[in-house]
Amino acid sequence: MAVGGYITGWKLALAVTAVFLSFAQPATAQVSVDSFDRDTPALISADQVTFDQELNIVTASGNVEISQGDRIVKADAVSYNINTNVVTATGNVALLEPTGDVVFAEYLELSKDLSEGFIRDIRVLLSDRSRLAAVTGQRTGGNRTVLSKAIFSPCNLCKDDPSKAPLWQLKADRVIHDQAEQEIRYYDARMEFFGIPVAYSPYLSHPDPTVKKKSGFLAPTFRNSDSLGFTAQVPYFWNIDSNQDLTIAPIFTTEQNAVAAAQYRHLFTNGFIDVSGSATIADREDRGGQTAEDRFRGHIDAEGRFDIDETWRWGFDANRSSDDTYLRLYDFGSERTLTSRAFVEGFRGRNYAAVNSFAFQGLRQSDVNDESPIILPMADYNFISEPLIADSVVRLDANLLALTRSEGRDSRRASIIGGWDLPFISPLGDSYKFTAQVQADGYWVNGVDPNSNEVNPTGSTFDGFTGRVFPQLAAEWRYPWVRNDDTFSQVIEPVVQVIAAPNGSNPGEIPNEDSRDFEFDDTNLFSLNRFAGLDRVDSGSRVNYGLKWTLFHESGSSEAFVGQSYALKENNNFSENSGLANNLSDYVGRIRINPIDEVDLLYRFRLDEETLDAQRSEVSLRVGPPLLRFGVNYLFLNNTGEVDEFDDREELTVSVRSQLSEYWSTFASHRRDIQDKSSLETRVGLTYQDECFLIEGIAERTFFTDRDIEPEDTFAVRFVFKHLGEFSTN
Repeated sequence: MAVGGYITGWKLALAVTAVFLSFAQPATAQVSVDSFDRDTPALISADQVTFDQELNIVTASGNVEISQGDRIVKADAVSYNINTNVVTATGNVALLEPTGDVVFAEYLELSKDLSEGFIRDIRVLLSDRSRLAAVTGQRTGGNRTVLSKAIFSPCNLCKDDPSKAPLWQLKADRVIHDQAEQEIRYYDARMEFFGIPVAYSPYLSHPDPTVKKKSGFLAPTFRNSDSLGFTAQVPYFWNIDSNQDLTIAPIFTTEQNAVAAAQYRHLFTNGFIDVSGSATIADREDRGGQTAEDRFRGHIDAEGRFDIDETWRWGFDANRSSDDTYLRLYDFGSERTLTSRAFVEGFRGRNYAAVNSFAFQGLRQSDVNDESPIILPMADYNFISEPLIADSVVRLDANLLALTRSEGRDSRRASIIGGWDLPFISPLGDSYKFTAQVQADGYWVNGVDPNSNEVNPTGSTFDGFTGRVFPQLAAEWRYPWVRNDDTFSQVIEPVVQVIAAPNGSNPGEIPNEDSRDFEFDDTNLFSLNRFAGLDRVDSGSRVNYGLKWTLFHESGSSEAFVGQSYALKENNNFSENSGLANNLSDYVGRIRINPIDEVDLLYRFRLDEETLDAQRSEVSLRVGPPLLRFGVNYLFLNNTGEVDEFDDREELTVSVRSQLSEYWSTFASHRRDIQDKSSLETRVGLTYQDECFLIEGIAERTFFTDRDIEPEDTFAVRFVFKHLGEFSTN
């Protein structure tokens, strides 16, 4: 069979080419340097050079060395028969290639203008430390090389006993390298582990290393699941041209019909397209829990990027699925929302401009896709000036948006934000930043309920024009204090920011489309607008303040930050549980401790400003040396009320990893939903990996249930042979 496509060759062809081409050229240099390369001079040295006038043979003997460029040939003797046009090299023949490959032989003979030849006792050390050996080799026709009794292995030899068989090696009675077909063929090939045969193939072929890709079957994958039964995927790679290919990868199942799956790739001079898709007729469970038989199921995942000129490019992403659970059931992906996009964008200096269009498909059971927005277009322009007087800069951000729905409210928006920033460092070392900013927004909306944020309200709604003008002034002060000791340095930095802005400025007639996913934490405490988008502005005057401490030393670093915000007037822009509903906000901060490589702790928090109860906690801990390293990830999130997707959330993931030895490692992990008191996922694995071989076994138990996706046990084994490719079963 042909093993092709993405799997590269075993580098046997590198050695063959080196022996019969690269070696051949320097071997004739003792006759005529110009006969093999007129552009690169050659240097020949030998203890003795003789010429037999009767036999017409020129012989160089004794430490013969021929070098040309980065290529060097050494031998005990090199002779050239002028009558027969035969070049012979004998005794400790060695070729050092520019690639780093080293070829050894005892006898080499080339004739007929280097197109035919014979070599005995070939041994090749490739640049990646792989090894090749053969009893004899013969080259005919200038493009065909035959090796007999060949052995190849990329594995290192045993240091204590190099005569021992390597971890694995490939033996073949005959190996043919056809340069015209750019193919290497093996006859009576045997795979050995520790010298013991474990696999046999009467015939095996793959492209030689000069081929970047070639048509052929790729390694199959196997899987077993409760819903689909036993599945097998056998991909075939079709090399259509040097710049385009097609991978056909049908999936065969015992419980459902076969799945037609494929991937097409095309590289153009100014861009590329990559299109994947699948289709089948199978049973599926709808959102009502009923099973519908013999329904079409499939998906498309396409991407394209194209350059227009040095400034502009355009592209697209197309992601759609026939139903909610198809991608996860057939292992095509685990996304919960699919996003399709078409865009044009340009980059020039500090400026950026883009026109986008979006369409979304929700894959959760609660999603109503008729209420999903269609955005066409969304145009953005972002400008930052070069430094002006006193290093100040001017900013301008403009946005145009048209958002429609099949069912629900529509919104058209024009927004512009202009700003001016002035940084300043005083002689005392404290730094200041003064900002003036104005945001102006105009909206034309349909179907908006001013008293709620329902996207498809049932009561009376507002249709018409609305807008706002929202100015802000801000001043920020920082004063870092540094202390240097013999072994460590400390930095203590207080930060105070004052923002002046009008109250209100978020009328109910303006729908909230892009600012619903709100989270108050240490990353946006000092932001002028703590909302993620433009539909909501962070109105009202406030003072933000915090204290940051950092410790640096030779083996690591640590830091801590805590901050809070004080609003002059209670802000009704935020929900009760957001942490910003009162004059004094919740405390936000982070603690990171990394004193040595074996300890890395990150704790991010939001604490109630009165009771100090945790409203959000996020812990990431890695502790221990490679021999035994523990990991903990903990997340607690009190429902902010901004979005309906999640209620209170508390989740814990624990893991342990161990590098048992130089080659063996293992891991185990468990993920649990503490809020619902249920397990989510358990995984254990064992891996062996050395310079030439990888075997990995993973056992997994998932507890998710979503219509036709049920809890499942999986055991996967993956084999990777260096240069040969990968084989896996699941």
